[in-house]
Amino acid sequence: MSGLLISLKPNEKFLVNGALLSNGPKRGQICVEGEAVNVLRLSDVIHPDDVRTPVTRLYSAVQTLLSGDCTGPEASDAIEQQYRTLEDIFANTDLSETLLKSYKAWVDGRIYSALCRLKPLIPIEAELLGLAPKSQEQPEAPLRAAAG
Repeated sequence: MSGLLISLKPNEKFLVNGALLSNGPKRGQICVEGEAVNVLRLSDVIHPDDVRTPVTRLYSAVQTLLSGDCTGPEASDAIEQQYRTLEDIFANTDLSETLLKSYKAWVDGRIYSALCRLKPLIPIEAELLGLAPKSQEQPEAPLRAAAG
């Protein structure tokens, strides 16, 4: 069987060519056949507030293309440029191989595979930059009125 095989959790939601679909109450699998079908699991989506680093900017751009929210050569050119920038940043590191695999998937038109290969780089990059995940950051203490 060729194509993209996706295993879904119960009630998991995903986008297919921009249409929101939901799995039923049991685990399931779908096989997406065809070159022009874009699939994006909602569990793979990064929130815009979490886009704070070069890898998350690239990841967000690729996910936006998969969701159908942007298309065209401008989007592809921007993603290509972001890959080039990261290639320079990660040159001669262990992360360059993962980035290269993502880029090759992108070039081959396997956009979801490119996205999946980028995902593991996000926490590594955040750790290297000393960033805590958004969900673990401490909220600012509320301002208290001065007692008068």
